[in-house]
Amino acid sequence: MGMSASENGPFLSVVVTVYTESVSVIETVDRVLKNDRGGLREIILVVSPRASQDTMKICEDLAVSHSMVRLHIQQHVPGVGWALREGMKLATQECVAIMSGDLETEPEAVERMFQKMKETGADVVIGNRWGKGGGFQNYNPVKYVLNWIFQKLFKLLYRTRIDDLTYGFKILRKRVIDSIEWESAFHEIYIETTVRPLKKGYHLEQVPTVWIGRREGQSVNTFLRNFGYVRLALKVQAGF
Repeated sequence: MGMSASENGPFLSVVVTVYTESVSVIETVDRVLKNDRGGLREIILVVSPRASQDTMKICEDLAVSHSMVRLHIQQHVPGVGWALREGMKLATQECVAIMSGDLETEPEAVERMFQKMKETGADVVIGNRWGKGGGFQNYNPVKYVLNWIFQKLFKLLYRTRIDDLTYGFKILRKRVIDSIEWESAFHEIYIETTVRPLKKGYHLEQVPTVWIGRREGQSVNTFLRNFGYVRLALKVQAGF
């Protein structure tokens, strides 16, 4: 860890969703802890009850070996939306980062987003794969093109300068989280945690980050579920 943060905060909770990952979870936790400048107070591992015994044991060991790490077994299943909603509710600090334990979300970017939030006073800071300094590695070419199209459509729909509205890697103020009734059960939570704060007039900023394809496990975000993003984006924009 680096220099200490002010005793007055703000301080940070990090919510990490875990499904089938093992060594990736260990590396995620280690890298988040290593890059902390003193503002981190807790890492909440939200683990699917469908996780393997190996994954569960790894998360239990992390909670024992690191005082900042605590374990929560997801109560509502299935769905990463439920996992994130439970984790965000459990978070105790003023700022709450949400990310996955598969290393597709860059651990070092957590601290960059946290610093951006403190510097700008933003209510939400988004990880941006599309801006300068961001990018993709080992990403499906068809999904890349569709993602680009979706981003352009959503950006026009919401009349925003935010470039990456569908990425589920960000930091939100706890008061923002508590002010919104979240509805997503699955991966639509990724866009919902951007567009609902945007629609309510909160201050959003963005920080470049690189998405890197997972090295273990399989994604459960099917191609057809991507169209759920569109449905939710239209619904929120319409005021529902």
